[in-house]
Amino acid sequence: MKRVERLRGMHDLSQEAWLRKRDLQDHLQELIGGHGYRLLEMPLLEPTELFLRKSGGTLASQIYSFTDAGSNLVSLRPEFTSPIMRHYLEHADRVELPARWQYAGPVFRYELDHPEGSGQFTQIGAELIGSGSMLADVELLTLAALVPAHLGITGCRIELADLDVIHGILDAVGVSERARGFIVGSIPRLRQGPEALTQVLERAQQLHLGGQDIEEEELSAAVMGLEDAQARQVLQGFLEWRGGGAAQSLGQRSPEQVVDRLMRKLRGSDDQGKLERGLELIGDLVAIQGTTQEVIQGAREIMARAGAKSDSLDRLADTLAMVRQGPVQDTEYLLDFGLAREIAYYNGIVFEVKHPSWSGNLGGGGRYDGLARALGGESNVPASGFAYTLEALLSLSDWPGPQATDSKNVTASLVLAADSASQTAVLQAVHELRARGQRAELDVADRDLASGLEYASKKGLTQVVVVGADGNQSVHEVK
Repeated sequence: MKRVERLRGMHDLSQEAWLRKRDLQDHLQELIGGHGYRLLEMPLLEPTELFLRKSGGTLASQIYSFTDAGSNLVSLRPEFTSPIMRHYLEHADRVELPARWQYAGPVFRYELDHPEGSGQFTQIGAELIGSGSMLADVELLTLAALVPAHLGITGCRIELADLDVIHGILDAVGVSERARGFIVGSIPRLRQGPEALTQVLERAQQLHLGGQDIEEEELSAAVMGLEDAQARQVLQGFLEWRGGGAAQSLGQRSPEQVVDRLMRKLRGSDDQGKLERGLELIGDLVAIQGTTQEVIQGAREIMARAGAKSDSLDRLADTLAMVRQGPVQDTEYLLDFGLAREIAYYNGIVFEVKHPSWSGNLGGGGRYDGLARALGGESNVPASGFAYTLEALLSLSDWPGPQATDSKNVTASLVLAADSASQTAVLQAVHELRARGQRAELDVADRDLASGLEYASKKGLTQVVVVGADGNQSVHEVK
């Protein structure tokens, strides 16, 4: 019969490895806690909808989901930010803002290109909810830089962008929300260069983002300049003239629902020129490379071309200047507007932490002011945070784990029975040693003294205690 194998991406840890990982986690939690972030433990299982409301397609394809015995669609958590916001919304009336929370624990993603493969890994991070100030961004970026530095990891690079700059350009161009989402989602393609712009435009046409068909163009011209009430009358008359055919083509809806849908479609359609201009400007923006000053200057020129205000860019420059004055001086900060994080709920500053000796990201984060409303809150709530992959930090650091001197100061005994008549006495001796705070391991393999000393040496025990039937003990130090 074939042996059952361990799942890919799931790892077993020895006690030594677990203690080293837990010791590193404890020290990082102490660091983060020193900035005012309180621990919050979250469930491993959450409703799948929690992670799909505003997480984006990439994360959705990586979630381990299943239907539980109660017919509920649930998922192993792939990240902590959405559960943290869910917790805040459930207790908002009792939470004083700003709220600072930290967390650490396993997350699960089916991610083939992860450095450790797909499966289970550990995230440790912090979330600051209730402040949209520049100082909040500075605090999170500074703390994110402190995490690897605290472990002695040098040579890190933080790549960052600000989605507010991108949205400012698209606001000035005047594209619709649907086209805006398409353009932002196309950033990874746009950063490939001008040749990718043609392919992105073709995809936009397939999605009917730019321009309308002939019938829609005629309807749009018919309602142009009309108030909504008048436009609805025109569209209602068109439907009656079509004899309900338009309603049938859009599904089994009432005439009012069909008119509403036509209104949204006609009013929200993008001019082809606006769509192309938006894509061109963002393509130019994400292509800028160089020093922070050079990228900011290039972005400023593009914003001027678009007729956009540069307030968000000024704030980004000020934020970076303050972060550079922080306690971590060897971290490189690289401004890259082509940075597109895989989770769609980010809206302001976003960043990723990289190291030349690690193929993926050590961590990352950003601002996500719209997540609260997407999860059912009454309004947006300013929020930002970051998370690291603990295994990546562990791999790059020389973290020793619990100090070896701690174990040397603890007496650890292997307790042997002198003969078969000594079993009751040896059990009593083991209980007494443990009651005195010593580590005592009961021999269950009928070892003699020689084999007991050899075994104790391999296990890191400090002595072998041989117990006779009368309770007398002889102690033998392990060399």
